[in-house]
Amino acid sequence: VVTLGPDANSGGGALPSYSDAGPLPSLPPPTDILSRTEYPRPWLGGHWTLRDIVDYELITTMGLLETSADRREAILRQIYEVNRQTIEDGRRGDVTAIVVPIENQQDPREAAHLVDRLEVAGVEVYRADAPFEMEGQRYAAGGFVIPMTQVFARYAKDLLEKQTYPEVRRGGATAEPPYDVTAWSLGMQFGVRVDFLRAPLPSSLRLTRVKGLPKTPGRVVGAGSSFAFAYKGPDTAIAVNRLLRDGATVTLDATSAVHVTNVGRDRIESLARDFGLLATAAAPLVSVASAGDRPASERVLAIHAPRLALYSPWTGGNIDEGWTRWVLEQYEFSVTTVHNADLRTSNLRQRFDTIIIPDQSPRDILDGFSAPTIRPEYRGGIGDVGMENLQQFVAAGGTLVMLGAASDLAIDRLPIPVRDVKRSLRRDEHFAPGAILRLKVDTSHSLAYGTAAETYGFYNNSPFFALLDGFPALKATAIARYPEQDVVASGWLKGEEIMAGRAAVVSIEMHPGRVVLFGLRPQHRGQTHATFPMLFNAIYLSTIENVLTSN
Repeated sequence: VVTLGPDANSGGGALPSYSDAGPLPSLPPPTDILSRTEYPRPWLGGHWTLRDIVDYELITTMGLLETSADRREAILRQIYEVNRQTIEDGRRGDVTAIVVPIENQQDPREAAHLVDRLEVAGVEVYRADAPFEMEGQRYAAGGFVIPMTQVFARYAKDLLEKQTYPEVRRGGATAEPPYDVTAWSLGMQFGVRVDFLRAPLPSSLRLTRVKGLPKTPGRVVGAGSSFAFAYKGPDTAIAVNRLLRDGATVTLDATSAVHVTNVGRDRIESLARDFGLLATAAAPLVSVASAGDRPASERVLAIHAPRLALYSPWTGGNIDEGWTRWVLEQYEFSVTTVHNADLRTSNLRQRFDTIIIPDQSPRDILDGFSAPTIRPEYRGGIGDVGMENLQQFVAAGGTLVMLGAASDLAIDRLPIPVRDVKRSLRRDEHFAPGAILRLKVDTSHSLAYGTAAETYGFYNNSPFFALLDGFPALKATAIARYPEQDVVASGWLKGEEIMAGRAAVVSIEMHPGRVVLFGLRPQHRGQTHATFPMLFNAIYLSTIENVLTSN
């Protein structure tokens, strides 16, 4: 038996551990007794045992089951009425249909992925059998239509529309910041245009229900032993990774096109069908020499299968590491997980082309956790030795990718001309627990191939950067910036004006190595398809060699 106060953590307290000698002394009286949105009834302390916890859960579970059984007819009737009202509102409400066009999309395959996610969740999605026109906009045949006269209409609208978080004030005080993520607009995160229509759908419009992932047409045209297709959107990475595993020669050019040789036409046709590639067969490009000082428009980047490492701390857990690994595996990158001891081993460059450090504070990366309850082999972090090895890795030509707060470790310990602007700001000056922001992307840079010039990124209180004057040998380039105004696309952000014009993604050429800093979250929860390519490109470009070509 122990006596607890609720401020063992801010959410109500965690049980202390027991020893063989009996319960530990009582915790001090609670100090966190302020009622707020996420903690409406603060606990004031008292007598609390394991039996209380079990009883608490049992009472809740039995209460739910008994209420559901006693009121089953009323609950079913209420559910029916809610669904009936939703369908009626769809006929006369503010939005009558949502359209996801197949034209004028950065990547039509992402439109297909978006509606596939909706369909899996129960939303009825249809394809237009013929072109149609609404509200002055003409839509091509095959466009996706989500009528609001369906049970999941409100869910679809909520998932796709812009979120506007309300200003919550108490007694005229300043607005309370949100507790958690305030934006999830899935079309923005996928980089897909979504139109909300208010006029009734034409009665003549014929629709076919979507079942499963819609196929995007792909084919190979022309004759020749060299093949080219557009590098556009993250799906292209799966095709590239499979070609690299097949031993094909793969290059990227300044027009963001992929060129492939040493592969059979049958293989390209198969990939074209699977991933909606429009490939052209032609005579192969001929490598001339090292690129030297020739214009960038004459160069191509020969890429190889990347040797990729992803850092994972032993203790404390790292959600960002898990999501990063999951995304990379979904797009068929071969990933090696490395721990503290691995980074404390020298000669990292002989093993890897890219090392990714997920979002984590510099102190936790360097020092880790050293509590007596942690086994000795899992204590600590990478230490100064690990940091020195990462420096040597970059100096030997490796690419170091830092995600989120990990960027500050590179800023602190490497000679890079970048400052984290967020770091010096107080919470009352700048705060965003999760918002979708507009991005302007330098698509002429190879790190931005496959990304739209204007797109969206997910931001969650992570760094944003100012570029500084540095040594001539160090070239820092902003790959993506926040616009000068209207930074917020969806959700809530305090201090928007401070972010205006600041860099969100920065590449620093270290000659021969490279450091890439991602302030935004390019792989957030596997949803931010619009920014996946920048992360993938950072990996691919760690393997490149510049060459010249001629026909």
